[in-house]
Amino acid sequence: MKKERERFSTIIDNILKDNLGSYQVKVFFFGSWSRFEERPSSDIDIAIWAEEPLPLGTLARLRAAFEDSPLPYPVDVVDLTNTETVFREHVMREGIPWNA
Repeated sequence: MKKERERFSTIIDNILKDNLGSYQVKVFFFGSWSRFEERPSSDIDIAIWAEEPLPLGTLARLRAAFEDSPLPYPVDVVDLTNTETVFREHVMREGIPWNA
């Protein structure tokens, strides 16, 4: 399982760098994958925080890149600038930061 997670991590890292590299963002992993509690039906939850909402085209390309990737799990991408404060604070407090 460790090698599989490392492989997934590399894929995710490359997709995030390719699609968000020119933006000043903070990325957090949250949910079951971040807690190592995933199940076969789990998705991978990724939250993005930017001072201003990302362009819709950027989010669409990011989501499409994950859909087209070899990851065997769906990836849920959340733009934290468009979420409730309570949820955003929870993710930023409990989530695992991505370091490019």
